[in-house]
Amino acid sequence: MDQTLTLILMAVTTLVAAFALYKARKPLELGRSWHVPWNGILFLGLLAFLLLLRHQLSLSGIDLPAR
Repeated sequence: MDQTLTLILMAVTTLVAAFALYKARKPLELGRSWHVPWNGILFLGLLAFLLLLRHQLSLSGIDLPAR
């Protein structure tokens, strides 16, 4: 995966996480039987962003020490 695609995916995951945060903060509608787990989607969006950030740093030549 090249640098341009990584930056595009980072932007997409930022938008997904921002939308999930917006939806998670809204009050639930009573009477609905099923709700989308927005907090889980927010977690996955942030996790994907962090993984892409680590990949971007690797592409830039910055090596972080392994744990």
